[in-house]
Amino acid sequence: MFTISRAMEQLSCGESFYIVLGDFLDEFYRVESITRNAMLADAPSAAAVVSREHAALFAAAAHKLANDYRLPVPEWVMNSKYRLTDEPYFDCNATGNLRLLFMYKSPTEFKYRNLFVDENFLVRV
Repeated sequence: MFTISRAMEQLSCGESFYIVLGDFLDEFYRVESITRNAMLADAPSAAAVVSREHAALFAAAAHKLANDYRLPVPEWVMNSKYRLTDEPYFDCNATGNLRLLFMYKSPTEFKYRNLFVDENFLVRV
């Protein structure tokens, strides 16, 4: 099973953030509800060395997915280490009007962590 913890370990091994997130989302959307809960539940390993932004993005994703699928929100996602307090993060290195759009459209679970992304950040096609 591909958990958030495992995804962050892969990221710390040099995998691309968007590839790892996409692989995780593909499996999450494919499996049954009980498995989805288990995929989000495990806190990332302290050994997984990833950027603060990527760690916060995974926490926000887990939080949003839990809310969207009416699963229990894992306790680990509320840890302050998964919240950016100094500078906001804008996906795609957004500037100008795109920043404004992301500030408006970003899901609450991301805004809470000072992350600004497109409203479709977790959508797969």
